[in-house]
Amino acid sequence: MKNSSKAFIKVSDNKKELMFAELSSLLSAGLDFSHSFELLIETEEQTKQKQFLQKIYQKVVQGKTLHNSIRSTASFSALDCGVIYIGEETGRLNDSLDFLANYYHKKIEQKRMLYSAIRYPLIILAMTIMVVIFMLLVIVPMFETVYARMNGELPAMTQFVIATSKKLPLISFFVISAGLIGGYLLYSKRNNDSVRKTISKFVLFIPFVNKVIRRNMQAHFCKLLYLLISSGVPLLSGIEILKDILTFYPYQQSLKRMELGLQRGELLSNSLQQFPHLYEQKLVTLLRVGEETNRLPEMLEKQSTSLTHELEYELQKLGSFLEPILIFIVGVMVAAVLISMYLPMFKLGGIMG
Repeated sequence: MKNSSKAFIKVSDNKKELMFAELSSLLSAGLDFSHSFELLIETEEQTKQKQFLQKIYQKVVQGKTLHNSIRSTASFSALDCGVIYIGEETGRLNDSLDFLANYYHKKIEQKRMLYSAIRYPLIILAMTIMVVIFMLLVIVPMFETVYARMNGELPAMTQFVIATSKKLPLISFFVISAGLIGGYLLYSKRNNDSVRKTISKFVLFIPFVNKVIRRNMQAHFCKLLYLLISSGVPLLSGIEILKDILTFYPYQQSLKRMELGLQRGELLSNSLQQFPHLYEQKLVTLLRVGEETNRLPEMLEKQSTSLTHELEYELQKLGSFLEPILIFIVGVMVAAVLISMYLPMFKLGGIMG
């Protein structure tokens, strides 16, 4: 039986933002870590969350570092543990906590933008699916009964729709079963490099989605590397730390290549240039300027801000991108069913004429 202290407790992004922001504020006020964490526990109103924080604090009191304490709970991401590790190693824990609070604040804002952008298109898609299913299960069988009395040969399109209507329950069963089995297999093999590589290729192949993911990953890369370098961590060590934080497969592999390049004396920008499908040329150029002028942290900070703004703009555009596409799909699907059902009548009217 597993130790209850390792039991997983869901910690929402809102909770993380509040926790990191409050702890950062208390440390900034001059309190030591012990008093700050005790006050954080006292101000928590939910019993489960209070007990969860107490378990973390007990581990710290027993001699564990904060990043190891939160990692053992399995409730925090690699990013959380990695950034706190950076703060503890560089003696700038307050800056790391402030960074995480700001990160989750931005993440929550971006989630709201995404939800606002896709809410209406998703409603349209759901209504379309329900309408098409209703037509196939109710309307099409009514037409089939009428045409069966005519004893005439039906057009191929009409025959296909009627056959689909009859097999819809079986098709739905296989689609749902395949989705559940596929989802389970992907989840169980989620740490397999071959599976991660395949999933990342598929995701980066999807139009518009690939642009959003690239902007997001580049913004994370710049933000975290800026935090590391500005905290006094050498560039090579910073890239080595980032490998464990940025876990999206192609970017993790690119960081391994950067590490090898830096060990051979290459510029960071030269290593980035070898991955044009992951890093924009603008980013590569500005980082090269930063390296040549010894202003790399400044360039990283500016690019992280710029990429975050561009990401938010792309998320705002998502709704206007999806809406016309889904409306077109709705029109095509409904029109196809209706035309296939009325086509025999048109033929009959032509023969009679």
